[in-house]
Amino acid sequence: MTIRHPAYPEEQKRLERTVQVVDQEIKLLREDVREATDDDVKQIINQKKAKELVYLETAREKPYFGRVDFSRAETGEHDTVYIGKRGIVDSTSLDAVVIDWRAPIASLFYSGESTDACYRTPKELVRGEVTLKRNFAIEQGVITGIYDGALKETIQKEIGSPDDFLGEGFIDEFLASSLNQTNDSRLKDIVATIQSEQNEIIRAEKDRPVIVQGVAGSGKTTIALHRLSYLIYNYQDTLSSKKFMVFAPNRLFLNYISEVLPELGVEDVQQSTFLEWASREIKTEVPKGWRMIDPGRTLRLFFEHSAEQERERDITRNRLRFKGSLAMRDTLDCYVGYLIDEVIPFRPVRFLYKKTERVFSVSGADIRELFTEQYGSLPLAERVVMLRKHLKQQLTKQFYAHIRELKMDLDKQALLRFEAKLEQMIDAYFKDWPSFEVFAAYRELLTDPRKLRKLVPDYIQDEVIGDVSQSCRLLFEQERLEAEDVAPLLYLKHLLHGSKKQLTFDHAVIDEAQDLSALEILLIAQMTKRQSVTVVGDLAQAIHSYRGLEDWRELLEGVFTDDRAAFYTLQQSYRSTVEIMRLASRVLSAVELPGITPVQPVLRHGKEPLIVPVGKPSEMYQDLANRVREYLEAGYSSIAIVGQTVDASRRAAKAVRPLLPQVVLLTAKDTAYPGGVTILPAYLTKGLQFDVVLLLDVDEDQYPLDREAAKLLYVAMTRPVHHLVIYHMQGKLSSLLATDRAEKKEMTG
Repeated sequence: MTIRHPAYPEEQKRLERTVQVVDQEIKLLREDVREATDDDVKQIINQKKAKELVYLETAREKPYFGRVDFSRAETGEHDTVYIGKRGIVDSTSLDAVVIDWRAPIASLFYSGESTDACYRTPKELVRGEVTLKRNFAIEQGVITGIYDGALKETIQKEIGSPDDFLGEGFIDEFLASSLNQTNDSRLKDIVATIQSEQNEIIRAEKDRPVIVQGVAGSGKTTIALHRLSYLIYNYQDTLSSKKFMVFAPNRLFLNYISEVLPELGVEDVQQSTFLEWASREIKTEVPKGWRMIDPGRTLRLFFEHSAEQERERDITRNRLRFKGSLAMRDTLDCYVGYLIDEVIPFRPVRFLYKKTERVFSVSGADIRELFTEQYGSLPLAERVVMLRKHLKQQLTKQFYAHIRELKMDLDKQALLRFEAKLEQMIDAYFKDWPSFEVFAAYRELLTDPRKLRKLVPDYIQDEVIGDVSQSCRLLFEQERLEAEDVAPLLYLKHLLHGSKKQLTFDHAVIDEAQDLSALEILLIAQMTKRQSVTVVGDLAQAIHSYRGLEDWRELLEGVFTDDRAAFYTLQQSYRSTVEIMRLASRVLSAVELPGITPVQPVLRHGKEPLIVPVGKPSEMYQDLANRVREYLEAGYSSIAIVGQTVDASRRAAKAVRPLLPQVVLLTAKDTAYPGGVTILPAYLTKGLQFDVVLLLDVDEDQYPLDREAAKLLYVAMTRPVHHLVIYHMQGKLSSLLATDRAEKKEMTG
């Protein structure tokens, strides 16, 4: 392959010199690692060297991906920096031959403008001019492509306003070549193609909440994971990767992102769904024998559109939204106030010493003041512990003062008898206090409509309270909980008993945050030091709207209330072609969805999505099988066949397997995405991407003209990178896709 770029000879020589340095470092590291040692410190050092060796052996074929040239304004010095996934240092000269992409100067590669560029070091802000940005395609130590990035002044001269250029979704040649690649079963890093708006989020200030509203395909997940890598690299002295947490919607998704973290130099990071993590925290509070209702059952209730279940849907929506709302938080806070004001008997403590008929006491007013003021920052159960200790100390102090006053001489046995009787008296005093059992308190609160009405905020309607209390009573009588009970139970546990400090996070990523409730996100923020969280999501993909967020203001005004939160909007979509995103956007425009961010797809064109009418299911499955074989022969490695529900996906798998024996059915119980040809329900596709997506049964009865159906269909339609095929029964195409909704005209493939 001939590279015509004029700088090719010079750049290839530079690459060869870098490979020589890498080979030299590999040789030295191999010698060090081979040396056996009993010294614990040396063993730790050798473990680090072993990891570095593994990286260098992998990086040898492609040690860097970019170059940036920078002239410093104050000194006139000119820096030429080559940027890779990790830094590489020549140990003989101590020269940095490759700079880590997370280093301060590397930010110029992603966002530095030509005449007004700067980067911040721990000591200073360095200003200057970027004179060159260059990307390299490298295979097995040989440059196969050189792409010079367009600086804003260059764009200005050639086509006009650079902001117009970027706003229209134009992309450089290197990014275009990256986006056109096929996909496998894992998420990839984007260190070579990070865009300026993504870079700003990745390098945002450490000690503040970051909230990102990003359209489908804007790279939200990848940005959040790269931010983890950036924070660990730049704050390794104060942050521990073991105390980083990634919250994702399901185990399938966690497996999908698992391999990108080690590639980014991030190891030992905790990963979980909110439900798994929070359930572990409240496990000891739930009575034995109680079981969790399958969340899929609730999902089916909202997406299987039967008129007879309309009232059940309303009741369920009222119950689930309340349990996850900030109104639930306020109710639980008020419940604690109710216990203090109306339940706890702040009576005086009196202890009679019969030998002298002397009464020692602490007044009820003093006890209340201690409990509400001095210990007011503690959870209730911890306040009781502190209060018991204080009462014992005060009464003992009074007793010894009395003994000294009378000049009495008590033997050891008499003192022990006093202490035992004092303990008995204090035990008897606290018997009248509530036990602060989390589950008992929660159950009593949610099933008592009068108490609820007394404690919930005034804006919660009586109908909601009635639905919550009545349906919770029926649920609890069956010894059943639902996923939405976990967050309020954990919040109440924190109020009553507190949380363990060792469980707090240094930083937390919350992915697909639109499907978590405000209370769930609040709990994560409370468990994270300085609320250092990265929250990413897309309200247009809020398919669990019956329980999740409706507006980011719920977080900005109700959770992160000290104005430290940084809010970002990502409109550029890099995943799907213009043609696919144009059709997907039509689905959202068919229904009223306030606050939805409009999508700007990058200018990467492909084939129009196919909307294929069929006469019967067998015809659909035969056509589908034929198309899948064609896509496989064309080299596409990840193909998703998507049903609306789990049941629809199971039926499809049964029908398709005789035609495509390699197909794999995925459900919520699966923890690994295998790649290849898969069948899965629409809600499980969220966060994933595929080369090709084939949607089944996009009919009016499956995807009617309402918000929930629109968002679910939009999620499924925005998963493919290259091709989208939509099947529907003849004459039944969903109104969400009809070109003329009044006449329901159909497109055909």
